Amino acid sequence: MNPEAFLEAGIAIYVAMAVALSVWLGIFVYLWRIDAQARVLKRELERERQREQPASRAPRATVKRVSSPEHEIVEK
Repeated sequence: MNPEAFLEAGIAIYVAMAVALSVWLGIFVYLWRIDAQARVLKRELERERQREQPASRAPRATVKRVSSPEHEIVEK
């Protein structure tokens, strides 16, 4: 086929439709892959949160007021 054949009125519409379909398919596949990767990352994040929950129960700090040698109240 010669390149001028794609410019004929009857064929040009099919070429334009094929190009548009290719672009839409590319966008669809790209978004589908991003969604799949986001789901995997979400699962990993949930697993890490579940693993960290028992360890997050660390002892709490307390504040005591004591007197320093100069008889000033100091918070520790």
